[in-house]
Amino acid sequence: MKTFFLFAAFSVSSLVYAQKRDSLQFSLPEKYHLHLKEKQEDDRMVMMEYIPEGQNWDNYEIIVTKLVSKNLAQVPLQTFFDNNKKLLQSKTKNLRIKELSRNKKGEREYILFTAEADAYRDSEDTESQIQYYVKGENDVFMCMAALKKKNLPADFVEEWSKVFLQSRIIK
Repeated sequence: MKTFFLFAAFSVSSLVYAQKRDSLQFSLPEKYHLHLKEKQEDDRMVMMEYIPEGQNWDNYEIIVTKLVSKNLAQVPLQTFFDNNKKLLQSKTKNLRIKELSRNKKGEREYILFTAEADAYRDSEDTESQIQYYVKGENDVFMCMAALKKKNLPADFVEEWSKVFLQSRIIK
């Protein structure tokens, strides 16, 4: 009987461990009054979008998105960066990408950059973003803070660079 309980406890703990996900934690600046507006999850990804309280998809001033690509940590971050750049180039007018920071050898892999555009190809709306890609043990995190502007203010870029670079991966 004791062996059965040990086997059952081991089986349950193995199952829980096998399903454990990486988590990226960062503090959203209070001044924006951001709250989770949308969350979607499936076998391959998790997407969370935050906008200010009292605003909606039509009138938000800022949007923060966190995408988690599950079990893709073996894929180089440069691949995510290159694919995103191609996608943005196909959807925007006059895209400007500026790399702000990248990991040094031996550090956790990350890329921090801005993506600014004059407009979307299918509308005159615009949205410029600061983006942060980082690898966990199993998952890849892609975080974006975006404004409906052609150019991001320098203080916004500095603020969100700190937010993203001070994030922590929790196992």
